[in-house]
This record gives sequence, C-alpha cells and structure tokens, in this order.
Amino acid sequence: MQKKYFSLEEAQAILPDVKKLLSKLLDVQKRMKLRNAFEVRYDDAFFDARNLTKKSMEVHKDAYEFFQMMDALMEAGVFVKDPAIGLVDFYSKFDGKEIFLCYKYPEDMILYWHGIDEGYAERKGVELLKAKI
Repeated sequence: MQKKYFSLEEAQAILPDVKKLLSKLLDVQKRMKLRNAFEVRYDDAFFDARNLTKKSMEVHKDAYEFFQMMDALMEAGVFVKDPAIGLVDFYSKFDGKEIFLCYKYPEDMILYWHGIDEGYAERKGVELLKAKI
C-alpha cells in the first residue's frame, strides 16, 4: 500500500469515519487497561487456571480489535501517531512539499498542520494553508 495524499477538504470529508474508528480505538484501550488493573486469584488451582484462560481470551480479543481499528485507519490512508490520545495525521502536499494535516480526537475538524519532520508541538493553523493558496 502506498501513502495517500489528502487535500484539506478530502481529509475533512472522511473525518466522521475516522472519528468513529478513533472512538472505538480509545474504548478498546480503556478496556485493556481495566483488565490489567486487577487480578483475581482463587485458592483452587483449577478455578485459577480457568480464570486465567478466560482473561487471556478477553485480552487477545481486545488486542485483535485494537489492531483491526489501527488497520482500518491505515487502510484509509490515516497515519496513527499516538493511539493512546487519538492523534493522527493525513499526508498532504503544500508548495510542492509533504506536510501532515494533524487531527486529535475529539476535535470537530482538522484545525492544524505541520511539516513531516515536525511534531505536535509545532502545529500551525490550517488557515495559513488557505491564506497562501
């Protein structure tokens, strides 16, 4: 699969679907943290082994769902930068150079962009892109 380049309008158009996937991605991460937050132990070895098997099945199911959401986002051309906070980038081009259109869940729209070698701290408002067009 190759990188997909988005105009600001194209990225905004798929944002509702991206937001749904990011919401599910964040939910499954919460479940994974909760499952790891506590451990139930039994005095009986059989019940303990059974509980461990059940918990392992749930953990693997959550991990599978997590990677399904990651794959669906990447298949759409979205670069997942930090799944823990719902931070994604969309490849774009401006003045002949690659840039990222930057989105953080649950913002209503894409408001920022930054250079490929820059990060979240260097985000600039998309109005700068519009002003130069």
